Amino acid sequence: MFRVVFLLFLLSFSGFVSAQVIQSPYDNRAFEAFTLPNQLKVLLISDPEAEKAAASMDVAVGSGANPAEIPGLAHFLEHMLFLGTEKYPEADSYQAFISANGGSHNAFTAYENTNYFFDVRPESLTGALDRFSRFFIDPLFSAEYVERERHAVESEFQAKRRDDSRRVHEVTKQVMNAAHAWSNFAVGDLRSLSDSENVRIRDALIDFYQQYYSANLMSLVISGPQSLDELRELVEMRFSDIANFQADAYVDQAPLFDEGQLPLQLEIQTLRQQRTLSLTFPIDPFVTIGAASHCTLLAVSWGMKVKAACSAC
Repeated sequence: MFRVVFLLFLLSFSGFVSAQVIQSPYDNRAFEAFTLPNQLKVLLISDPEAEKAAASMDVAVGSGANPAEIPGLAHFLEHMLFLGTEKYPEADSYQAFISANGGSHNAFTAYENTNYFFDVRPESLTGALDRFSRFFIDPLFSAEYVERERHAVESEFQAKRRDDSRRVHEVTKQVMNAAHAWSNFAVGDLRSLSDSENVRIRDALIDFYQQYYSANLMSLVISGPQSLDELRELVEMRFSDIANFQADAYVDQAPLFDEGQLPLQLEIQTLRQQRTLSLTFPIDPFVTIGAASHCTLLAVSWGMKVKAACSAC
């Protein structure tokens, strides 16, 4: 598999912003990158040899933006988007369509972003995108499913409680600056996602969605054997209605560690018999180089010899 770095040069025309994609000479696929009038960023990949079509929507908001009084809200919102839209009100309509057409689907909530994705048989891409796009246009957030999904989030939380990698992650967060959102509980559970005297969870979900789920914070990638013209038509017809209210991405202004706190050594007792040495370096965000940042390139170069990860905090 080749690692391809795309350099995008923006050209504006007819309300759209298009981009020229410079690709590897070893890559025979066709690409098109552009921005819709609502500022949704799009990358199309036409691969005549592809056996599946796929799509991924990335929203530039994650657990870092959780309200302090509702840990896990971003993750909970991710769950609720799968449970019906105005056009497809049945709670499992999207999941059933994907499964019936040879596909799979999932999503994840990270600190800075939330990602939704699926793959499906190419001939079913139109129907899949029609259902998928409505997540970002007219989700119902049905009150009847709030309680069910609270328990689904609780199950995820409980399933990972004895996972050593998750436990190490949580311990590391405890020694970070408590004022930084990275140190907070991110997954959510029944307690954190409960109604209180001052907070109704469903109302908080809708408020969070309306604050951050704006087209200008979204990036869409679609891949399939269809031509670029066919893929572009699918996007323009189904994703142009996503509202753009010029949302601001969440940025944490607090330092990740308190001044003078580093260097720091942690010794953690794991549940399984294992010995691991992990070195972590907090690094300020870097200017991006095309699709990759200095930080990412550094991690990749390290990873050629050792396992390394690099996160901009």
